[in-house]
Amino acid sequence: MMKTNLNYCIVLSAEQLAYLAGSKYGIDRMKILHLLIEAAVLKETEYAIKGFSTTLQVGQAVLSEVDLSSKLGYDKKTISRVLDKMNQLGIVASTQSNRTSIHTLKCISAWMQDGSRIDNPFYVRLKDRLDERENPPAISNECKQSSPFFPFPSVSVSPQIVATENSGGDIPADNQI
Repeated sequence: MMKTNLNYCIVLSAEQLAYLAGSKYGIDRMKILHLLIEAAVLKETEYAIKGFSTTLQVGQAVLSEVDLSSKLGYDKKTISRVLDKMNQLGIVASTQSNRTSIHTLKCISAWMQDGSRIDNPFYVRLKDRLDERENPPAISNECKQSSPFFPFPSVSVSPQIVATENSGGDIPADNQI
């Protein structure tokens, strides 16, 4: 599917950006994130392959490590290591099934498509990403989904403060991003 006139609101910490911009052994980590971002759905989407089906939510992408490996020409183990680090840094949250991987983008706050804003319900503010890494949240029984095909806990998102361009050029200090 061709996504025309699409812009991304990407929020990265200095540590996340440094990791993505870095390169080891010729591996372009940003290309991996780029593929995940391009594969993310912008509306609820049914997904099914033999032996597996789920409903993808806005901000989720289905790409196995084998898919990523073949598209980029990188070793599968390398892809696995990069994804593990992206998960550890809070850039994405990946869940593997016996058939594929579902990647939830935590670093995209929203998409702008043809002038319309599409919020990412899985976006995690930088402050909260850092808190999560220091104090991983405990998942209570009430957060578990009843469907065995949808392994993600339900997420409630509070409204985010959004920076908009204005003629003054600067974002007021109270609009922290």
